Amino acid sequence: MCDRDPLPYWTRGRVTLLGDAAHPMYPMGSNGAGQAILDATSLSRHLARHADPAAALLAYERDRRPARWCCATARGGPENAIDEVERRAPDGFARIEDVIDTATLEAIVTGYARAAGASRDQVNRDA
Repeated sequence: MCDRDPLPYWTRGRVTLLGDAAHPMYPMGSNGAGQAILDATSLSRHLARHADPAAALLAYERDRRPARWCCATARGGPENAIDEVERRAPDGFARIEDVIDTATLEAIVTGYARAAGASRDQVNRDA
C-alpha cells in the first residue's frame, strides 16, 4: 500500500483526473471510492453548467482540487482514533470510556470527514 503527494494540476484540455488518480491515498475507509463519488458529483454539476467541456473540467478542478490536501490527512485518517487510544492505554483497557471520551473520538472522525470533503454539510450542500 502506498500513497503519493498531490499533483500540481489535474486537467489538460479535455482530460482530467478523478477518484484515486486525483487523490492518491492509502486504501483505507473507502478513501478512493468516497473521493470518486464527490468528484463525480462536482464534475457532473460543472459539465451541466458549462457549454465548453474544457472549461467545465477546469471549473471542476478548481472546485475539488483544494481537497487534495486530504491525501496527507488520510495518512492517519479516522484510524487516528485507534492510534490515540493505543497511545493513552498501551497496556489495554476494560472500558474505552476510561481511556478517551466520546467527544474526542467524534472530533477525530468529524475532523477527518471535513478534511476529506465528506462531512454532512459538505455532502449535502447541493442536495
